[in-house]
Amino acid sequence: MTRVCLIFLKYPTPGRVKTRLAADLGAEGAAHAFRKMVAKVFEQCRRANPEVIAVCYDPPGQEEDVKKWLSPLLAAFPGKIEWIAQSDGDLGDRLEKGTAAVFEKYPESKVAVMGTDCVEIGTDIFKEVWSKIGEASDVVYGPTEDGGYYLVAMNQLQPALFRDIAWSSEETLSESLQAAAAAGLSTHLLPARTDIDTIEEWRPFDGKLSNRPCVFYDRDGVINRSPGPGYVLGWEDFYLNDGIAESLRIAKERGYLAIIITSQRGVGKGLMSQGELDRIHRNLQKELSETGVGFDGIYAYTETDDCPHKAKPDPEMILSAAGDFFIEATGSWMIGDADRDIEMGIRAGLKGTIRIVGDKAVGNEAEFTLNQITELPDLFKKIL
Repeated sequence: MTRVCLIFLKYPTPGRVKTRLAADLGAEGAAHAFRKMVAKVFEQCRRANPEVIAVCYDPPGQEEDVKKWLSPLLAAFPGKIEWIAQSDGDLGDRLEKGTAAVFEKYPESKVAVMGTDCVEIGTDIFKEVWSKIGEASDVVYGPTEDGGYYLVAMNQLQPALFRDIAWSSEETLSESLQAAAAAGLSTHLLPARTDIDTIEEWRPFDGKLSNRPCVFYDRDGVINRSPGPGYVLGWEDFYLNDGIAESLRIAKERGYLAIIITSQRGVGKGLMSQGELDRIHRNLQKELSETGVGFDGIYAYTETDDCPHKAKPDPEMILSAAGDFFIEATGSWMIGDADRDIEMGIRAGLKGTIRIVGDKAVGNEAEFTLNQITELPDLFKKIL
């Protein structure tokens, strides 16, 4: 069955999101906190390996704004992305109609419905959701400590779960469980988690969602075999280097994000399409997912008129990623095989750079130089 993460969220307009937090952080501060929470939720959903991420957004008229905001967080997701405008009505109406829209398009699916107030939905939670729903239980709930729930999952639309419920109250979960029982549905409860609504709930998580370290990977010559003076123009020409999956596993275990920073001028020169470049990256992520790892973001300079990025060694792509993913540059690393990669990392103010010796002349020295990419996992064990 198709696994779907259905995420309900609002566009981060100050004054419209996290209003209880705004009493202490101010409207701008609360909106900034909300963006951090959303980034973490999407990170966790990507790592859950669903086939589909569906975004149910509000306000309905701001789809393009929502897409622009979330596109960096979804660029490395290899599955399908659906955009659904939230309906009118109370929370129950919006949940029911948004969930119905997903089941209409993916009738044979397991749908995990969630908001963005809980940032502790790890891969262990999703494994439990996917294994239980439709197999051992009709409905899976993730309880919150305030009497609500952070997730509800089902394998077919259950309207009764969204009707006549006291939303945003201490009785939300208990009434939902009663509704499920009345409808003859079996339920399973996940481990309890915290919903972040108040400053007291926010403080323990602020540091975990801010100033995160990252490893930035150049692509050709690092992630995959160098094409020499030419270009990798299709997936058939892409050869993943040994050691990359293991290095990603170590980085993730130690709390690092992993983001691709690449120049792909073949698109701008008309040698390949943007669609083919996207296909290469989707297939890369699918191959890596089989080993349980993957990249969190992809930034590519394509030398096209509509490309939003600047060419290396300008640090713009790293700095953009730092803003989108709330990365602390001074705790992060750049890995590359060319002078422009090393200079880019230096100009971005990163903690250090790692050079992979290849077919390019060496001008800029890095903190570490490796003769083979297979040496990278051992180096990560020492420096991350």
